[in-house]
Amino acid sequence: MIREQTIALPRAGIWLSASLLVIVVIASLLTLTSCGSRELVRQPELEPYTGPVTVEVLRKSIGFRDTKTVKALTDVRIIRNNEPAGSFSGVFGYQAPNSLKTSLFGPFGITMMEFLIAKDMIQVYLPSRNILYEMISPEISFSSLMNGKFRYTMQEDGDFYVLLAFDSPEVAAAPVMKYFFDSTYLLNRRIIVYKEGEEVITIDFDGFNVRMPEKTRLSFGNSTEMHITLQEQEYNTDIPPGYFKNIEHNDKKVLPFQDLLKRFDPER
Repeated sequence: MIREQTIALPRAGIWLSASLLVIVVIASLLTLTSCGSRELVRQPELEPYTGPVTVEVLRKSIGFRDTKTVKALTDVRIIRNNEPAGSFSGVFGYQAPNSLKTSLFGPFGITMMEFLIAKDMIQVYLPSRNILYEMISPEISFSSLMNGKFRYTMQEDGDFYVLLAFDSPEVAAAPVMKYFFDSTYLLNRRIIVYKEGEEVITIDFDGFNVRMPEKTRLSFGNSTEMHITLQEQEYNTDIPPGYFKNIEHNDKKVLPFQDLLKRFDPER
């Protein structure tokens, strides 16, 4: 069964913005430690969804819903060609509507990478090389997924509802994104990102603490996977002012963010 609806919203998103967002929404990962006591804050219990399921309902079920802030510890494992390729621990912070920061640590707590999305800026800093990758785009904020001028359809696939997003008005156009929701709670269980009709990134979510997945697996098209586990999540608590401040250039070597994406080339 397929239903279609066009949502005409203020500004259009683009494929790169959406895919970066997706990589970010989870692919970055990790937590932020708060000052003072570490009281674990849990979300209220989740109840089955019993209302009508429409394109608009599914669209509003993408992401973290009404969560204002998230802080968590995380473990990250990289798998390439079914073999372990690296592991990291780190911290993750998110603040609605469009700020996310992740720091990954290596042995002895040395910072291996910092990842930041703040307003219209995306930055990745590699301290060991003193290289800062960045891109400025007004469409990379988290809210762009909700405010993009996409054409949406929905369909049912077994026990899942599927929301398809198109950036073209043509009926025969291929989707740029697919979102899968379970039919009981409307939890966003999977996201698939497409480029020119081909699947390039698949993100699977599991181990939900209410609406926040504690386990995420990102599968790229070059036999590379990223497994992310969040721990000790805290929701809707204070995050220090300035935490999401842009990474300063200073004496860093600044390169386009697209150069970093080339590192996922299977030939490298």
